[in-house]
Amino acid sequence: MDQTVIIIGAGISGLAAANRFTQKGFKDFIILESSNYIGGRINTIPFQNSFIEIGAQWMHGTVNNPVYDIALSLNAVDTSADTAQTRYYSIQDGTRQNENLVEAIEKDTLKIIENLKNLIDENKFNQSLGELLDQTYPILENKYKLNLDPLIIRGIFSQALNNQRFESACDDLYDVSANGWNNFEILEGDLLCKNKYGYSKITDYLASKLADGLIKLNQIVEKIDWLGDEVVVSVLDSLSGKRTNYNGKAVLSTVSLGILKRNHSQLFKPSLPLSKIQSIDRLGFGILNKIFIIFDGDFEPDFQGVQIIWKDTLGFELQWSKTKWNLDNSDFFKAFDNYEKLPNHKNVLFCFNVGKNADYIEKLEDECILDVISELLERNFPFADLPKPIKVIRSKWNSNPNTRGTYSYIKVGSSIEDMKTLAQNVDNKLFFAGEATTFKYYGTVHGAYITGYERAEEILASLENSLE
Repeated sequence: MDQTVIIIGAGISGLAAANRFTQKGFKDFIILESSNYIGGRINTIPFQNSFIEIGAQWMHGTVNNPVYDIALSLNAVDTSADTAQTRYYSIQDGTRQNENLVEAIEKDTLKIIENLKNLIDENKFNQSLGELLDQTYPILENKYKLNLDPLIIRGIFSQALNNQRFESACDDLYDVSANGWNNFEILEGDLLCKNKYGYSKITDYLASKLADGLIKLNQIVEKIDWLGDEVVVSVLDSLSGKRTNYNGKAVLSTVSLGILKRNHSQLFKPSLPLSKIQSIDRLGFGILNKIFIIFDGDFEPDFQGVQIIWKDTLGFELQWSKTKWNLDNSDFFKAFDNYEKLPNHKNVLFCFNVGKNADYIEKLEDECILDVISELLERNFPFADLPKPIKVIRSKWNSNPNTRGTYSYIKVGSSIEDMKTLAQNVDNKLFFAGEATTFKYYGTVHGAYITGYERAEEILASLENSLE
């Protein structure tokens, strides 16, 4: 089968490229998607007359954000605000902590993070975010040590830093390049702006603008042969078992960096240039998963969530859930420390887990996770009078063969140059898009969208030049 351009992946990046082609009147392309749905790491599922976001959740800014602009045009921006304010804090022996004091420390931690840019040496590529935070922590402890046990202060500080780990999908902030982190650009406006009908509203809309038949699902790309004048893409249909070859002048790969890390040597023939392989190897690609906990009753209207503060030297082990499931002595359960009410549901909390803990948790059964969380909530918040957890829904991005993780970050030992290298085309045949190809907006939906749009322009210019 012949197409001028073959797009691999029907996530936001591939759909953005396809829409740009369509806008420019270019129709000779096809999208091959390995999963059975469009959207990639955007995946909204219906639940309780509303929805749950298994993947992307926020739009991360409302100014100069093309994804927000699309949502706005569809009247799909969620402008509602959750006014709930009651939040419970406890250390692991069930001792309740003063909410005002905990939140003051969290607020000061955010100020510390905002001021880190003043400590970053742009010439030190091995400087980590973690070591900079260690330098600044004593300021926080000195401010509050007369009011609170320093070990609890440290626990609050560490918990507040989890948001940075979540944003990088990294196991440890010592792995995150301070220089790379500093080059990330934050858009103005509401960073936590959401979609009224779920993020899939955006990808569904983009797909609806394309001609019928251009998106082919369940198509697993096994080989991309770019040796000859044309690129040959070998594909397995996971439903029928049938194999097909697609020939084209150019391929746009929007597969995740996780897939490239695992499969580039088998996927590309001949191998990618050494500089691109080295960049793929150096960059970080992490795991961030969500767990949604459904309860058998609604929360109080003012309830916002609960948070466990892990105090060093204060021991804690799982009891009945550990025995029931024959769990080992790892500290994976410490990942279940912060639970927030899902605004569009009255009986759902959600929590994130990241890094090696997320990888471990993916391998556990749903009922095991439910039991562990039930025990943690029961033992740590006996004063909160919460309903009973009855079910969990969760993501498993690392074990997902179509993603092998969540999103990228600039790891210590890598730099923004690696993302620039990943974005470069090879011989005007292989083009690359996706969140890992933009050092300004890596890990974001708008970053993935922008790169798809830009690669489409680049491909069209390349095809035009080849005809001259």
